Amino acid sequence: MARKVIVSVDDGGDELPKEFSAEVLVTLPKVDLAKAHKANPNLRWVQTTFAGVEGMVDKLPRGLRVTNASGVHAEKGGEFILTAALMLTHEVPRYVTDQANKEWKPLFGPVLKTHRITILGVGAIGASGAQHLKQLGCKVTGVTRSGRARIKLDRIATLAELDEVLAQTDILVSTLPDTPQSQGLIDRRRVDLLPDGAGIVVVGRAAPLDYEAIMDRLDAGTLRGALLDVFPEEPIPSRNRAWKTPRLIITPHCSVDDHTTYIDRCIEIFVDNLQRYLSGRKLLNLVDPKQGY
Repeated sequence: MARKVIVSVDDGGDELPKEFSAEVLVTLPKVDLAKAHKANPNLRWVQTTFAGVEGMVDKLPRGLRVTNASGVHAEKGGEFILTAALMLTHEVPRYVTDQANKEWKPLFGPVLKTHRITILGVGAIGASGAQHLKQLGCKVTGVTRSGRARIKLDRIATLAELDEVLAQTDILVSTLPDTPQSQGLIDRRRVDLLPDGAGIVVVGRAAPLDYEAIMDRLDAGTLRGALLDVFPEEPIPSRNRAWKTPRLIITPHCSVDDHTTYIDRCIEIFVDNLQRYLSGRKLLNLVDPKQGY
């Protein structure tokens, strides 16, 4: 491909040069694409190095294609989902709270495979987590907008079946992005549908879930625990109740990232797509502006 492309590099951060000439742009997702396209009408395709593109495609210029780095987080994200499910199964969030309170309360529970696990969003991360869980004998339900998934699960449910699924869930895992369709999906009413003793894991975005409702149930002792990697405001303000909520384990938005391989994997995704672009084939990870991902 080196004979077919001319590569230039700009280290201007989030701001592109006022004038530039490129048909293809590889960039962070904070770049204003409308502004970039206005500065360079020849721009045809943008490859972002992030999986999430919320805010990037709100006003996508006509004819400009955007592909994301979906899949770059799959391996570590899948391992973290398994880790979190095991932590909830073996009451680690409760032990962490008990240790802070200097309380000795032994608990004796079942193994992971006895739990009913629901994954909201079965993209790259959700599918990777599901595969790990299935290997340990878990029954996994996936909930997707289309009612389809890239891997075989015990059940694939649609959003219309979500209430029924939540009522039969022991561990809820959300990998959902922040889109107009997902915002507020798991509201207080739906948080309250989870059975007593259920647990929650969030590795997607915070916007789909009502965190106040989750923390209310943790305070009331009706949830086993929660592992939350993302929050509506980051870093979490010191006054936020999350810091003192019992059985809540906070990871500072890092659970699915592996910086030893991140850039290499992004480049692999881009090079694969560049080969497709040059040969006129369909691009992978093509973002649908209407869906927001």
